[in-house]
Amino acid sequence: MDAVQIIRNLLDYGPAVFLPLIMFIIALFVRIKPGKALSSALTLGVAFTGMSLVIGFMTSTIAPAGQAMVKNTGLTLTAIDIGWTPVAAIAWAWPYAALMFPLQIAINIAMFYFGYTQILNIDMWNVWHKAFIGAAIMILTGSPVVALVMCSIWVVLELKSGDLIKNQVRALTGIPGVTVTHPNMLEIVWMAPLNRLLESIPFIAKLKTSPQELRNKLGFLAENHVLGFLLGILIGIAAGYNVKDTLILAVKAAACLTLFPMVAQLFMQALAPISDAASVYMRQRFPGRDFIIGLDWPILAGNPTLWTACILNIPIILLCAIFIPGNTTLPFGSILITSLAMSATVLTQGDLIRTWLIMALATPPTFLMASWFAPIITKMAVDTAAFSLPKGATEVTWLAHNAQYLRYSMLEVAEVFIGKMWPGILIVPVFLAAYCFYLKEMKRREAAALEKLQIR
Repeated sequence: MDAVQIIRNLLDYGPAVFLPLIMFIIALFVRIKPGKALSSALTLGVAFTGMSLVIGFMTSTIAPAGQAMVKNTGLTLTAIDIGWTPVAAIAWAWPYAALMFPLQIAINIAMFYFGYTQILNIDMWNVWHKAFIGAAIMILTGSPVVALVMCSIWVVLELKSGDLIKNQVRALTGIPGVTVTHPNMLEIVWMAPLNRLLESIPFIAKLKTSPQELRNKLGFLAENHVLGFLLGILIGIAAGYNVKDTLILAVKAAACLTLFPMVAQLFMQALAPISDAASVYMRQRFPGRDFIIGLDWPILAGNPTLWTACILNIPIILLCAIFIPGNTTLPFGSILITSLAMSATVLTQGDLIRTWLIMALATPPTFLMASWFAPIITKMAVDTAAFSLPKGATEVTWLAHNAQYLRYSMLEVAEVFIGKMWPGILIVPVFLAAYCFYLKEMKRREAAALEKLQIR
């Protein structure tokens, strides 16, 4: 069995097993005692498992209510939002998917060696995102070379994104020496100017809407469990639930918002010792160089702003599903659209109002993007036989399509290589302009986050 197949087999165990194994190896490498290394790695596995359970519980609680609200309108939507899990299975069925492992590792090592990144990205679990973009480009262009080039660009952008948010991630989570290299963070490329615009509005700029500020102003009403309960009541009423079902949904929502920060503490407990030891080890061998570990996004999931904004955005999601012209997507598998919430939470540093406003403004085009991608994802599912269409659906899609604008842009640009010039030729200068603003803005925000950390 070759090395790539061994890694793929390990990935089948999921991030709760694969990532702790990688962290255990790193811990031993940086001279942590085996017992302590094993304890930290197992704690990380527990943290991923706990977060996965709570997220799954929350999704299974909210999704039926959302479907009930849409069903009450009598609207028929033909593209079912299947969520990320089936999409990942479809991506792994791409013939070149296994190449994404050596591709990501080689680019990461080269960039670190030559000083273009501070990150060692151990989030191999999410390498399937590169496989997905490559498979989609293959469908449009038929060229594996173009697909691999675009996947390589995606790897570079993920690493640079992790570099540009490392201080903001630490300020938000309190975990030293780590950053988030998940592709969701690339949503910030287009969110940055929107957030800057919101900050320039005096009324919004004066609002202090961090969870702690809300507690100071609203008292017990802003406690996680109370807020979750109240939001659950509103969703149950909107879904047409009876009193019993509404109260059950409300208590479940309260439980989710209470458990998220509790589980998130386990990430800090697991990662802080390894991060400290790794930093010392790397500084000894690379004097003057910082070293950051790239991880999956759940290390952010303890922030209550993220989940409160997700729930507050559900009415916007359902209104968009019903009224957006050209929408064919029925929200289900990713009805919370966490891809928008996690990146907006990092960008706003937990400001609830701006996080929610960014999500609300982004939701309508998110539906249009999901509907645009539906034929491509459906063809991928049919061609690979990795996923069967649900009964009654003519198409499948993915609503919380991580960094969907960048994915769309890359697909359109890829088609330029086969002679389809429009709109790809226009997207390049637009993206470069947006990326230049993003670089400048993120450097400013990183400096502010670093100052905040030093004050602490």
